[in-house]
Amino acid sequence: MKYIFELNHPKHYYQFKYIMQMLRNDGHEVKVLARDKDVLLNILREEGVEYEIFGLHKKNLRDKILGTPQLLLNYWKIARQWRPNVIVSKASFYGSFIARLIGAKAVIFPDSEVVKVTNRYVVPLASMVITPGTFGLDYGKKHRRIKGLFEDCYLAPSIFTPDTSIVQQYGLRKPYAILRFVGWYANHDVNNNGLSLEEKKQLIAAIEPYMQVYISSEKPLPDDLKQYQLPTPAAAIHSVLSGADLYLGDSQTMAAEAALLGTPAIRSNSFVGPNDMTNFKVLEQQYGLLHNVRHFADVMPLLTDMAKHSRKAEWVTRRQSYFQTVGDTNTDITRMLENL
Repeated sequence: MKYIFELNHPKHYYQFKYIMQMLRNDGHEVKVLARDKDVLLNILREEGVEYEIFGLHKKNLRDKILGTPQLLLNYWKIARQWRPNVIVSKASFYGSFIARLIGAKAVIFPDSEVVKVTNRYVVPLASMVITPGTFGLDYGKKHRRIKGLFEDCYLAPSIFTPDTSIVQQYGLRKPYAILRFVGWYANHDVNNNGLSLEEKKQLIAAIEPYMQVYISSEKPLPDDLKQYQLPTPAAAIHSVLSGADLYLGDSQTMAAEAALLGTPAIRSNSFVGPNDMTNFKVLEQQYGLLHNVRHFADVMPLLTDMAKHSRKAEWVTRRQSYFQTVGDTNTDITRMLENL
């Protein structure tokens, strides 16, 4: 069969990386479509992945809406020529809509129950919906569930081995903390927010007495924070996270990644609360791998304590316990795609 994999975020590539390899090994054809988002294209180039761009990422809602017809036209031209049997995406309206137009099947992988666009517009177009087993919504006969989380696809100990030479190669000073700040440009980020600039500066001041601070930021850093810019290439981020003694940020993805790499992690943004996404609740409540904190006032005492008293060994043990409970996620998903 012929598969298109649509990538709109670095995580999408990592999540599908080994699944695409397994499909190719089984004799299927795979084509990668990508949008110019964050550092996605840099990662694809660094890893030698062939891809085709179907559009550019727009940051504000108006430009997103105005740019949609051109994105769909570009996508349709590529898909019509290549004729895939299946279009796979994280939860893309573009891919699911184009699949309907050309008579292909659409498979999506939502893991955030709160994304209204997915639930209202994308799920009805999809042929199959694959989610973590703990996902809080039920999509009926088309719904398939896996053990564990999608991050297991690329962070399981059987798959990922950190490159410990990264620390020395790029002059990282240990112990160190990684701070991740996102741009809040995505569709699902509307009416939500993360850390303010003043709060980011307070975090740095609280951590610095105990460890070195490095920042990964979706937005350009102001001049007075550029000294903290993480110097490593984008493709090395998981090795960097694995070697860190502390993670804190307003990112969704990197918080889960840090937790599953055995790095003490704090996530703080307006999504946190009773209606938060299930995967973050599970990481905190069931496995003790993540602290979800909504209000900045509650972040500071927790952060200071975790910076002062290392929890790294404790988190590594919890990570081991987590991965003992999940199966081979990549194989499970590949079989679902092949048997669609």
